[in-house]
Amino acid sequence: MLRVFHHYFSSRKLTLFIIEGAAIALACVLGAAACARVLAPADTHLALHQAMPGLLLLGATFVPTFQFSLYLMDLYNLRVAAEDRSRGARLLKAAGVTTAVVGLLMLALPWVLPVQLPPGALLGGAVGALVGTLLVRSSLRAVVGVPSRVLIVGDGLKARSVANAIEQGGEDSFQVVALVDPREPRANGEPAEPVDVTAERLGAEFVVQAADDMRGANWMEALLRCRLAGRRVYEAAGFCERVLRRFPVAHLRTSDFAFADELTVSRTRRWAKRVFDIAVASTLLLCAAPFLLLVALAIKLDSKGPLFYRQERVGLSGKTYWLWKFRSMRTDAEKDGAVWARANDDRVTRVGRFIRKTRIDEIPQVFNILTGDMSFVGPRPERPVFVEQLKQQIPFYGLREAVKPGLTGWAQIRYPYGASVEDARNKLEFDLYYVKNGSLFLDMGIIFHTVRHVLLARGAR
Repeated sequence: MLRVFHHYFSSRKLTLFIIEGAAIALACVLGAAACARVLAPADTHLALHQAMPGLLLLGATFVPTFQFSLYLMDLYNLRVAAEDRSRGARLLKAAGVTTAVVGLLMLALPWVLPVQLPPGALLGGAVGALVGTLLVRSSLRAVVGVPSRVLIVGDGLKARSVANAIEQGGEDSFQVVALVDPREPRANGEPAEPVDVTAERLGAEFVVQAADDMRGANWMEALLRCRLAGRRVYEAAGFCERVLRRFPVAHLRTSDFAFADELTVSRTRRWAKRVFDIAVASTLLLCAAPFLLLVALAIKLDSKGPLFYRQERVGLSGKTYWLWKFRSMRTDAEKDGAVWARANDDRVTRVGRFIRKTRIDEIPQVFNILTGDMSFVGPRPERPVFVEQLKQQIPFYGLREAVKPGLTGWAQIRYPYGASVEDARNKLEFDLYYVKNGSLFLDMGIIFHTVRHVLLARGAR
């Protein structure tokens, strides 16, 4: 894992992204040049040095377009990429979308730049880009390596929880090789094998301390020997933070946050985030303004009631404020009291179903951002009645109030829409990661991921 401005991200994904980008660029240019030479009229001599600016521009267009299409198809999720390798359905969809988009851009190119592509260059470039991607994807293991082997010290609930989290969120980058308790003797009655010997025998790159009960824990020196041998040794919470980018509440101790330097936010950083929020919110409002007028008209024509919906939410330091949304439900939606939204909710209007699916109903929250009640990125704001319930049922839930709530956030892009206490617990684990490791770098990454969620209508009800 690499760490930039407190945020951890996968070095395997970065390696795949860089190598694949280079392969697409090279294969695209070579394919375009070869196809253009083959399809050139017999009485015409194709001068490659004259056509090269256009070919290079074609390659430079194919790389970001193709890689963004691969990203939209989840093909930079290593588990999805491995599963799709045999069928290639997602890859072919990404290739088709890319060719169509690049083709339209190349048709408009002569109107912008004095560059002319030779006949057949677009076809050759598309075939070349696809071949380059297929070569990388067919040798995926050689590019990103085999999953890192993880030895978990402990065999109780905590250890199994870590193993399950790796299985669900490790994206095929990690493999649990064993759960061991060094206090348990072997089957033949001999003392248990030392942890460092077990790690050496199993070829473990990571050793994770996840024992439920530390009484009689005599393996600390063995863990030190693992560290000195070059293995990475972590507590359960530290491993989940770095690898899974979440804080499992069951493993969390108050000291994990009490001694965290990252929680101390300087005045400069607060002002930088505020300027960032105003700039992004203003840009979104300006770009969406013409479309919002049509949405407002559709809401008024579709059902009786006000255009906007105002609701009390909990913000920074537990203070409440009024959150604004486009109304997407009937006016009597909560006549029996506050309830969570559910799938196929019959309280939602026809226009409301569309604007909720596309997140358009959330756009009026930019006014909350401009007034300072919210940030563009942060934990999802909840209603006071739900917050009081969740604080009583979920440890550390109040830590979400250490930062401003956001229009989008780390939990929103990493976990589907939540409508239960268990969902709130799972989303809290991602929110706590953001509370501890939030930065403008992470904010920009979250906004980028949010674009995909909006385009694919994910995580909304």
